[in-house]
Amino acid sequence: MSGANESPLEYVSRVMRRLGARRVVFKLLANNDNSKQQIYFGSDFDVLRLIPHGDLVGETTKDKGVMYKASLKLSWIDIESDSPPSPAPGAQLIFYPRYPEVRLSGFLRGSALAPSKLMQPPTPEQRALRGQSQRCLVLGICADNTILAYSGVWDGKLARDANVRIESGKISRVASVFYELEQPIQEGRILLLEKLSEIYRGGFVRSGRLSSAGDVIEYHAKNGAGYTLERMFGIVPNGRSEPDFHDWELKSHRSGAVTLMTPEPDSGTYKTDLGKFLTTYGTCTESRRDFTGRHLIGVQNERSGLTFRMEGYDPEKNEVVDPDGGLIMRNLQGEVALGWTFNKILTHWSRKHAQTAYVSYKVIAKDVNYYRFGPEILLCSGADLKLFLHAMYGNKVYHDPGINMKLVDGEWKPKKRNQFRVGWKGIDSLYEVSERVLLTDL
Repeated sequence: MSGANESPLEYVSRVMRRLGARRVVFKLLANNDNSKQQIYFGSDFDVLRLIPHGDLVGETTKDKGVMYKASLKLSWIDIESDSPPSPAPGAQLIFYPRYPEVRLSGFLRGSALAPSKLMQPPTPEQRALRGQSQRCLVLGICADNTILAYSGVWDGKLARDANVRIESGKISRVASVFYELEQPIQEGRILLLEKLSEIYRGGFVRSGRLSSAGDVIEYHAKNGAGYTLERMFGIVPNGRSEPDFHDWELKSHRSGAVTLMTPEPDSGTYKTDLGKFLTTYGTCTESRRDFTGRHLIGVQNERSGLTFRMEGYDPEKNEVVDPDGGLIMRNLQGEVALGWTFNKILTHWSRKHAQTAYVSYKVIAKDVNYYRFGPEILLCSGADLKLFLHAMYGNKVYHDPGINMKLVDGEWKPKKRNQFRVGWKGIDSLYEVSERVLLTDL
């Protein structure tokens, strides 16, 4: 199956990379991982960040609470032939927040290369005969969000290779139940801190960002710290979703609140008629309309008159109980001014980076700003959904919009920025693990 100097896993990885995979992960499968019981993808919310997926759509079940489904662009491959990847159009992730638990479903139907025989639910005789035997599922994650899939046979060379590597402890574990050969997480942390130490020792640097061609462009706006930090890492600003550096997202921080995400509302007057929304709930002049001000759960905002609510959320259970609910702002008549369904919020949060480095900085203002990054760094991982919901309900996370329309040449031009922010002292509450590092100590 593999080349002379390649192990089975290395061979499958090379085939997937040739087909476009940028990252290759694998998981050992047990008897219960089959087409009937679905394939267990772990209890870690980070798996939803690892596996590219469509929008999460919630529905209520009788005994498992609310569950969310998300489509996948999954295709099976044949590593022994030149057959093109064969899509499985029914593939989807199913997320059960109550447990929490993520499973892969519908992964065989419609694909000519799907390993249907290997994924059948076992008979009692097969279950007893196989004992602790395993298969190895390998997934290749591509830049276009396609997921390439391949499964080895029961107790085959691929599974044995995976077992040996896992038991050796020399490979990286990701998202609870997956492993990968390349780019161990600990190595990424070391490389990140080494790079940040180098930048800190270099002193103050002139504000600037990289162009799409990789050229340095001077940047005069006040928010240049983030762009300048990215430039020091050789990162071109392009709004991409993947992490900035070895699985870490970079965020510069000096003081005040941190912006977590900026999802657009998907319901209410804001969605249907922004102009009417601003004239009704904003502050208006003849040439400008603004909607600003911190909005907290359960508190009526004096300026807008709107009350922010988490509808369909049970604070005692800390879980969503109604998928049709969400984060909703209503006026005194109970009408929805703007809102985000839980489908929208969960989808957005599931695509946030699993690991974030918050980098402190100092600034000197001259003709253009100069920044020095460090020495304080906050490394955070495990941005769990329930932590976010709890922080939102407790008003550690709040809505702080910067929305306006300006009259330009007789036409109203909108600018939308729906910020969900958290105070710096509350940032730890959003992560399972946080570590404060001083670059001067390294």
